[in-house]
Amino acid sequence: MYAQRIMNSDLPSVRPEDSVGRVLNLMDEYKVRHLPLVNGSEFSGLIYEDDLMEVDEQTPMAALEARPVWIGPDCHLYDLVGKWVEAEVDALPVASEGQYLGSVDAPSILKFLAEQTHWATNGAVIVLEVPEHDVSISEIARLVESSDTKVIACTTSQSPESGHVQVTIKVQTEDVEPVVATFQRFGYVVHSLMRAPKLEEELRDRYDAFMRYLKQ
Repeated sequence: MYAQRIMNSDLPSVRPEDSVGRVLNLMDEYKVRHLPLVNGSEFSGLIYEDDLMEVDEQTPMAALEARPVWIGPDCHLYDLVGKWVEAEVDALPVASEGQYLGSVDAPSILKFLAEQTHWATNGAVIVLEVPEHDVSISEIARLVESSDTKVIACTTSQSPESGHVQVTIKVQTEDVEPVVATFQRFGYVVHSLMRAPKLEEELRDRYDAFMRYLKQ
């Protein structure tokens, strides 16, 4: 799961001869606040909308200083997301040896996760709340398999309310009653569950809300 597999080749780059006005129009068209500056195939840096707002619209990009924000093509998804959030950008350029390869944006990350992590496939989601010292993913998977299905995706996070670990699993069936009954029989707390239709609706609502946030 590396940057080169995730990047969006449809996101435009800007050239040194492009005017501030043209770049602002591109940003508005693509609903982003950042675009890579590329001279031929040479990556020059990232252009920020904030840096353009008080500059004459006829000013060429060559007269401005782009910021050195980028990642390499071998950057892993986990590091990529961390850098993307830290940089607070809409587009994170991917470059190698000074050559521009493409950019990673929020839709490309979401699309990759949906396709590669099985969260977009049919099934149901179960959220367990487990004391940190009791977390065993292999044991959870074994209990799921004892109910004649299997785990197809799994994530963990810390619950801010209880301090316990929330283990979110997606199972390969919508008939989750046997799985839930098994967990409860072994003392697991089922925090919540969502069958596929409800899950798809919730994911769609969250995605739409996220995209509205990016367009602000």
